[in-house]
Amino acid sequence: MATHTWTSNEARDKVIEMNSGMTEEEFFSGLKTEKAETLQHWMGKDDFFFCHWIAESEDQIYQQLEEWGLQDLLNTLIHPIYRFMSAYRNSDELEQFPQTGDKW
Repeated sequence: MATHTWTSNEARDKVIEMNSGMTEEEFFSGLKTEKAETLQHWMGKDDFFFCHWIAESEDQIYQQLEEWGLQDLLNTLIHPIYRFMSAYRNSDELEQFPQTGDKW
């Protein structure tokens, strides 16, 4: 999970303009490579927004942002996530909590 914030109001306006008029399909296909892929995106009117990424390493995500020219427009903090639950999926499988320490 990545937490992003804009480097400036101008950066925010530039990215919003670049994405205006895009469908979800266009947005997510544009954020997909062999190394990293954005699966979900949440953005409100606050300074922070969030993206659910899948990649083999955090470095691959940072590298993709740089290749797309976003490193100067966004500050990004990546949080590896080991547990996912969703009311949309509504699974009847038992969920495990991440373990503390080195076992996870």
